[in-house]
Amino acid sequence: MARFVIFGSVAWDRPIWLDQPLEKGGRILGLVEQEQGTDLAGGRLGGGAANAAACLKNAGHTAAIWSAVRDDPPGLKIREQLAQLDIECAFLHPTDWIGGETLVLIEPNGERTILFQHSNPDIDRSMHRMLKRQSARIDLDAIGSFAPDGIYLRSTFPAYESLSELSNTIFVTHWPQTVADSSLPADVLISSKEDLISAGLFGDVFEQGRKACGERLKWVIVTEGKLGGEIVGPDKRIRYSSPSVEQVDATGAGDAFAAGLLEALVAGGDIVEAVQHGAVWGGRTASLKGCAELRPPLTYQPWRSGLATPG
Repeated sequence: MARFVIFGSVAWDRPIWLDQPLEKGGRILGLVEQEQGTDLAGGRLGGGAANAAACLKNAGHTAAIWSAVRDDPPGLKIREQLAQLDIECAFLHPTDWIGGETLVLIEPNGERTILFQHSNPDIDRSMHRMLKRQSARIDLDAIGSFAPDGIYLRSTFPAYESLSELSNTIFVTHWPQTVADSSLPADVLISSKEDLISAGLFGDVFEQGRKACGERLKWVIVTEGKLGGEIVGPDKRIRYSSPSVEQVDATGAGDAFAAGLLEALVAGGDIVEAVQHGAVWGGRTASLKGCAELRPPLTYQPWRSGLATPG
């Protein structure tokens, strides 16, 4: 099986199940699950890196996470859960900055709102990201010794530019990142249509992606949730559809999509097959009520898509 490293956040999520959608001035009932044998609110493993790593591990691969986590009670729970999943934790770096506990508000249709908690009113979202990541400067020698076949760059960390030296590794990279130069390593960029519009990047997305990644970039995937999305290359655009599922909890569906896409690319699938495989992972994840360790395994095989035959 393959080896993967996921660069991104890990968190201890506190889900709150709402009885109606969020609305201004509303009065909403929220169901909070309790930890067994206690009066404390229950929690679950979360964060983009954990969601993707759990998918890849459940599909039989070796997965490691590069991230920063505090040595506080939520951080210890994060490490404990990752260890139980047999996800490599050697690249988890201690930090004295913002912790990893989040509130996840889940509406009846499965859509979720994530609340990052901190006590400093002067810290905005970009500062929150920077403080949490700066303790985990990338060590290329350490990553090279792990010999990853694929990397999901969900978040950037200091010295991320050095990763481009890993020429035999396939990169799937979340976009846009909070960087503006031309050194973002990516063979494939993934972004939601909403994020691209918000960042002023929607339009000729491939050319915009090339400005961020250089000539290495082959494809940009623009996701549109249940509507599917578009595969954009230098000279073609291909629509794809998402599987029809009853959405229960959308948390982690995008990261499951990216993990499935990366798994298929590493296994030799073409971009259409890989996107279809990622859409299956994302859809199955959205159909579950549960945490990262429950994400269903479905290992990529080319003939499943109907575009190739078994050898």
